[in-house]
This record gives sequence, structure tokens and C-alpha cells, in this order.
Amino acid sequence: MWMGASMSSNRWRVYVTNLETFLRIGIYAAEKKPQRVIVNASIEADYAVRPKTIAECISYEHVYTLVAQEWPQRGHVELLETYIAELLEYIFRLDDRIVYVKVSLCKPDVFAEAQAVGVEAQWTRGDFERLKSKD
Repeated sequence: MWMGASMSSNRWRVYVTNLETFLRIGIYAAEKKPQRVIVNASIEADYAVRPKTIAECISYEHVYTLVAQEWPQRGHVELLETYIAELLEYIFRLDDRIVYVKVSLCKPDVFAEAQAVGVEAQWTRGDFERLKSKD
């Protein structure tokens, strides 16, 4: 059991790995058309040691829906950091049991010599609450 969970709960890690989507993202003119973006999210939450229903868990479907279905419908965004901050806030707002989130976005087709370029950020529940209070 990871630190922070009680005897009636367990620290669970829910993740989405290498979710591919197409976004209009970047600072260059050529990036105004959709390009491939890979999204990863790792979500830690405290919930039942032996959950019986999805309501007792954290569902990764919310991340999938936002990233793969909603984001591609948007207009151009310049920075990966914009999506990173939005995804972190979105995940923490899903459920108060979420205590830690790490997300990354990368663009695999920018440089032929690199597998990918991107941005990663991680927040605790405390980070989210401090940032939320500044809004």
C-alpha cells in the first residue's frame, strides 16, 4: 500500500498510455493543421481495497473522451502546456479521491532525429487546490 491510504482503502494507479490523437498545436504556421500527439496520464487515488463497481473506482474513460473525442474538435492552440494544465485540472475535478496526477503530451513527428518532443507535468491534490484558489 502506498503512503496515504487507510486500511479500508488502497492507493490505486489508473493510467492511459500512448493515447494517439490529432490536434492543431504548435507555434509554427505548418502546425495549424492537425498533427499526431501522444498523451499519457497516470492518476493515483485512494479507494476501496476490493471495489465491486465502477462507481467505487476512477474510470480512465473520462481522459479518453476529453483527449480523443473533444480536443480534436478544437481550433489551433499554440502550446502543449495549455492542454497539460487543462488535463490536470480536469482530472482533479473528476473525483476528490484523486491525490496525484502525472500527464505528458508529445509530438512524435516534429524532428526526424527524435522519437518525440513534448512536455510533462505532475501535480498533487495540494498543488491543484493552491492553484484553484488563485483563480
